[in-house]
Amino acid sequence: MGGVREITYDPSFMEPQIGIGGVLIPRLILGHLPFLGESYQGLTKNQEYREKFSKMENIVSLLQKAVTNYGVTAVACTPAVEGRLSATLRDALRRTIRFTSVEIGLIPCFMIPLRIGNKPVDVYRRWVTYYAYQSKLVNDSLLKKYINDPILRCRAGWKTKFQNAVTQLQPYSKEEIDLLRIDFNVLNDELRSLDSFKILLAEPGSENDFLALTGRLDLLETFANVLRDRLQCPVLLASHHAGSSISILETSQILFDGYLTPVNKLGVMMFPTQKMAIHAIKQTTKPVVAIKPLAGGRIPPKEAFDYIFKNQQVEACMVGIGSEAELDKDFRAAYNALHS
Repeated sequence: MGGVREITYDPSFMEPQIGIGGVLIPRLILGHLPFLGESYQGLTKNQEYREKFSKMENIVSLLQKAVTNYGVTAVACTPAVEGRLSATLRDALRRTIRFTSVEIGLIPCFMIPLRIGNKPVDVYRRWVTYYAYQSKLVNDSLLKKYINDPILRCRAGWKTKFQNAVTQLQPYSKEEIDLLRIDFNVLNDELRSLDSFKILLAEPGSENDFLALTGRLDLLETFANVLRDRLQCPVLLASHHAGSSISILETSQILFDGYLTPVNKLGVMMFPTQKMAIHAIKQTTKPVVAIKPLAGGRIPPKEAFDYIFKNQQVEACMVGIGSEAELDKDFRAAYNALHS
């Protein structure tokens, strides 16, 4: 792996780019979740990814091919403090930059470390809170949408756990929501782990939806402002509940530069419904970066990227890969969609 590798990609792979918040980014971004052991295919595949990508040389090999064969210059990541695999990815990115002599810009996703008192926000009560809010907007099919979503069902015991949560747990109350706070000590550690990297865009994570739907836009505004000020880059807001969150965020006073949200032909992880999510996405004047375009590997690449770039016309797309074969198949399909 030593030495600088020759860049062999067709220069057209570098184009087109899109401006977000005054920063030019490629319309195709390499995702990071496979490198962190998330396949969206179930626990067995996740374990395969964890074992494979616990070895930094396996990540470097894929990153080098992505850069040298497909002109990749933007990669998503999480701060290195969020686990051993996150730290391994960070080190692999540094090594790839050194080997290829290509500056790779990062798009880090920052978990918003929310606390009520000394306790973190509970994941299942957070989802029950989403469900309670969205039940007022859609019909009785919402529960079926939640428990049958293919990606959510890859979480261990999701269907049973969520059904139990809906009947046994209460949404967060107004009194509890009033006590929400951000643990900035955690954020400071996250930011330090990214020192020396070029940061293209910053992305507060899926807690955005929770803060939007519970009315704590003040906390989200504070978090977004801290990221912008510390990293000196535009901020995207992530949403898995675009159909109910985007309209709230659009009318807020928060300064942000676009959205990062699932868009795919099957409506996977698009809440409360695919139709509502697409409507909200089309109404915004802000740039949209699509995630989960392949619905966790459930849509053929050509079909997926034609839908993203031709039917929905989003500004950019992020896709993760777990092998060289996936890299070749997915990136060629995406570039064909972009250039046809």
